[in-house]
Order: sequence, then structure tokens, then C-alpha cells
Amino acid sequence: MKLYRLGAIPWDETQAVYHALAQMRQEGLVLCRPLSRCVCLGLHDDLQQELDQRYCQENNIPLIRRDIGGGTVLLAEGQLFFQLVLRATNPLLTGKREQFFHRFLQPAIKTLADFGINAAVKLPADIVVNGKKISGNGAGDINGFAVYTGNILLAFDRTVMANVLHAASCRYREWIKLSLEKYLTTMGEELGYMPAIEAVEKKLADHFAAWLELEPGVYSEDMKEATASIAGYLTSQEFLHLPGKRSKIRQIKINEGTYVRLHPFPQCIRSSLDGQSRCPGRFGRPCSGYGIMVVQNNRIIEFESQGLSCLENVNLQSLPQFLNGCYLQELAVAQALKKWTQNQEDGEATLFLDIFSDWILAR
Repeated sequence: MKLYRLGAIPWDETQAVYHALAQMRQEGLVLCRPLSRCVCLGLHDDLQQELDQRYCQENNIPLIRRDIGGGTVLLAEGQLFFQLVLRATNPLLTGKREQFFHRFLQPAIKTLADFGINAAVKLPADIVVNGKKISGNGAGDINGFAVYTGNILLAFDRTVMANVLHAASCRYREWIKLSLEKYLTTMGEELGYMPAIEAVEKKLADHFAAWLELEPGVYSEDMKEATASIAGYLTSQEFLHLPGKRSKIRQIKINEGTYVRLHPFPQCIRSSLDGQSRCPGRFGRPCSGYGIMVVQNNRIIEFESQGLSCLENVNLQSLPQFLNGCYLQELAVAQALKKWTQNQEDGEATLFLDIFSDWILAR
């Protein structure tokens, strides 16, 4: 199998090159890193829902969409990419995709160990250090070839990552950044210094070579032309604006099992406009308030609400103590809400238990 050690290359080539290998029906392992930053959408992401396009334009951050799954990511100079392209009949591809990920990520784990960083796979596709993500990975099928992609974070700009994402409120954006700080790490942060990326790449290549039968590959003119052509398609308005998955809630994945979610409140519950109320709505109409929650392994671990003027007579400040630690399941949420409403003095919240349940459990 060919090993393509491409070093630092233009941002669009880093994503187009593994597509080119699959389209040319060639197996190979690519190691590369971007010369500059970009935002990369997953195949099923919705551009309008995922990105703050104005921020990206004002800060000269270009966009690209890959032809495999996974979420929206910020790609930048402090990241090392490893990309494996295999024909579907390759004997290495035995068992389930999750099982192959465990094998595919071992060279990166061994590379981190070489620098004194104790990392492990968090299935299905993350590498973590003390529970913090240091490598996010994905897979898909292109032209009948299996494609596995991964990275090692030497550095990462959490502020820019939070800013490129579409967020319905400044508070939600703050929660995204705080969660990135809490549940993501880098080699630079773990070591206390920035390792030479060439040294990290050399270790990674050696560990892949111990697993795969590798020989140097040449980034030929034909391959460069195919990569350039595919880069044009992956960055085209047509491909970028493909319709993607949308949901009632806004959900940002931080690492495997950890999500920051924004839940719009389903409807205003005020029966009439009250001159002394700050709520602009009326019963049954859309509400501008929302809840923000961090969900980890399907359990609510943090919760807060904002802008719910129609609930000014309800003790929302006490709601987190009943929801935090609760599984995001119908029965568990129902029990937590029941205990919360029983703790209310005036009992108004009891009248709207179904609405509260729909709010928390929305998908």
C-alpha cells in the first residue's frame, strides 16, 4: 500500500486528496496537514443550520463539504490528518466498522504514548485523554472504497470553533466554548509545550508502517489534477448547499457522548397579555425562551433556561437540581419534573407538565 506523506498542503487539498484516491480506485494512506484554516461540513450537515456564514466570510474562513459523514469541524494548522482508503474487499475490513476503528486508531494512540500522553479509544470513533477528546475521526464509503479519516490535535482554537457555528443566542455560544474547554484537549496542553509536528508525523508513519505494508507513494500530476478537480466540487455552492438533517433542537457534538443542546420552549403558556408581564406572547404561540443543556452519555449533566418570561411565576431556578443527573428518557424526565412541580409553592407548573416534558425531550 502506498504512503503519501504530503506535509502542509492547501486546506481544500487535505479533504479532496482521499476522495481522489477513491475515485481513482487506489488504496493508500495519506498523512497531511492544512496550510490554513477552513470549516468542513459532514455529508449530512445542513449549511444554514450549522454555520454562521457571516462570521466565516468576515474572517476569511472558507468552507468545504466532505463526501463522508461526521459533524462540522474547524480544520487548522495545528492538526495532523491521517486518511486511509481501502477497497471494500480488502481483508483488513473484517468485522463491524466500530471494530475496525479500534485498529485504525492504534497508531495514533501509540504516537501519543511516545510523547508521554496516555490516550484511549472512546467508541465508536474518538481518542480521549482523561475523558477529553484529542482526536476526532470519521468514516464513509466513496466509489466503492472504505474511507477512514482521523486527526491528532496539537493545538485548537475553541473561540473560533464556537464562532463559526450557528448559535441562536450568545449564551448558547458561550456554553459551546465552555464545553469545548472542558471536554477537549490538545498535545500542546497535555505536554505544556508545542511538539514539532514533523516529529509527530514521523512517529505516526512508523506506527502505521508496523501495521500496514507501506511503501512511499508519489503525489503524481494525475493525482494532483484529480484532487484539484474534486476540491472544486467539494467547495462548490451546489455541494455546500445540499439539504441536510434538521431537528427541532440545536445540538453540537463536543466528543463521543457529549452534546450541548438548545431547546426552544414549545409555546407561550400565558392565557392573555398582562400589562405587568414582560412576555410578548400569547397562549399557544411560539415562545422566544429556551433551555440549554449538556448531555453526556444520554444523561443531563448541566441545565439552564433563558428568556422564559411566560414562566415568571414558576421557580425555574430550582429546575436544574431536579434535571441534572437525570437520564434523557421519558420516564426519568417525567419523574424529575413531577418532583420539581411538587416543590413549587403555587402549583402553576403542574398545569403544564406535558409542555415541560415535550420541551426537555424534544429531538
